[in-house]
Amino acid sequence: MADAEVTRDSRAAQLKLAISAAMIELYSTFYQHDRTTASTYINDNIVVCVLENILTEREAALIAEGARGTVIDGRVAFQTDTEDEFTAAVERLTHRRVVAFLSANQTKPGIACELFFLDAAPLAVGRGGET
Repeated sequence: MADAEVTRDSRAAQLKLAISAAMIELYSTFYQHDRTTASTYINDNIVVCVLENILTEREAALIAEGARGTVIDGRVAFQTDTEDEFTAAVERLTHRRVVAFLSANQTKPGIACELFFLDAAPLAVGRGGET
């Protein structure tokens, strides 16, 4: 493999890890638990982050009581309320604008999928490397 390919593959792997870490941090901040794990996949203009072990103890208890719908409704409200934070994290890391964001949740098992559609062009980078 040529050096340029190795460097590009390394950067891509680092980006995926950084996005996963950012999603885990956001889940930890908003849900106050740190059991969540994440895997990120990037293909052209699409970023998919799959998060596992997402349920809080309270959510697990609600599901056990038969209130799965309540948990899903809460998750949908959460994503609506925090869309800007999730979008900003992906834009900061990819240097590309997020043009659409979708989120899906499953309670058994506790899995979420955060899906970001990116603009084709990188964001303009300001002084100091900030966007």
